[in-house]
Amino acid sequence: MQIPDTPLFVKTHDLNLWLLNHTQRFPKNLRQSYTVRLESLAFEFEEAILMANQARGKDRRQFLELADGKLVCIRAFLRYAYDLKLLAGTQIRYAAEQFDQLGRLLGAWLKGTDR
Repeated sequence: MQIPDTPLFVKTHDLNLWLLNHTQRFPKNLRQSYTVRLESLAFEFEEAILMANQARGKDRRQFLELADGKLVCIRAFLRYAYDLKLLAGTQIRYAAEQFDQLGRLLGAWLKGTDR
């Protein structure tokens, strides 16, 4: 399977790399609870859109809706990162903007499945 090079897939990959680089600096006491969960959500989002790309019909829509749910959870977890001062204001702003952009791209794809 070849990974698509459309903006949604490229931006997801790049943002996950950015997130991994930053979560490596999170405190060890949060590694097994918060950090692993945040990273897992990001990977599950990427997995869901990759699976959606391979699926057709109702299956595709289910994977896209799953991805949308993962984005909601990622945003909530990023708020914890800000509240716990794990990411600086500029970093959290960057992440929020990027995840919002992913949400818009995902929303456009979801809208296209209604046709």
